Amino acid sequence: MQKKKIISTYLSLANYVADTIAIEIKKNYKKLNIKLFKKNSPYQVVTNLDLKIEKIVRKLIHSKFPDHNIIGEELGNIDKNSDFTWIIDPIDGTKAFISGIPVFTFLLSLKHRNNYLLGLVDQPILNERFWNYNNKAYLNNKVIKVKKFNNLSSTLVAITDPKMFKNYSSLNKKLFNKFNFIRWGTDALGYMRCAEGIIDAVIERDIKIWDIAAIIPIIKASGGIITTWDNKLPGTNDTVIACNDKKLHKILVNTLQNYL
Repeated sequence: MQKKKIISTYLSLANYVADTIAIEIKKNYKKLNIKLFKKNSPYQVVTNLDLKIEKIVRKLIHSKFPDHNIIGEELGNIDKNSDFTWIIDPIDGTKAFISGIPVFTFLLSLKHRNNYLLGLVDQPILNERFWNYNNKAYLNNKVIKVKKFNNLSSTLVAITDPKMFKNYSSLNKKLFNKFNFIRWGTDALGYMRCAEGIIDAVIERDIKIWDIAAIIPIIKASGGIITTWDNKLPGTNDTVIACNDKKLHKILVNTLQNYL
């Protein structure tokens, strides 16, 4: 009971933070005065709003839990030598935000040592907020679960980009051609569609911890599975598989581990 009460306190803070950030995002959505900066990678960009949001989140977290660690995509790490670490991605899908396409999200996670206690994924334009609590996953207070896996020919998958595979033509013949449908291009919201039972799986590469920290506990609480391509704990390398069933997971791992 005490543990539930403590986690409930963290969840309350996470929701308060998300409410605050939702106001900032809505104020700046489709605005032309957003400043854009290139990051180290040619495929990544950051805006002045990403930086502003992360500063706000850090301040709100440390106002309640000043001794907790923080990892953020844009502003680095604050190590307080705590067992608790908050992980922030201020805008996951910055290019979508800049383009006025509401598939971007705000991500916040809390990790206790090696255990991801809490994940929150918020899409304020669509008014969709996902989180986990007490071994259940939620979308706007409604419990969500992954769908039942039937067979590969009926499988729906979201994948970032065919360029991330070393030998796409080979992989396409061995695996992808067997799927019913692939949606190319995905961010955190794709994982949430898996968690709520709309698609069967998400496959990604070049992933950092802030990209998936909030996703991990939500996928697990919804009944799904999330690992690397070679079936290790997510975050061990930069690859991710999230799916709805052990059978599908085994098929994906058996193939994708050969393309690391």
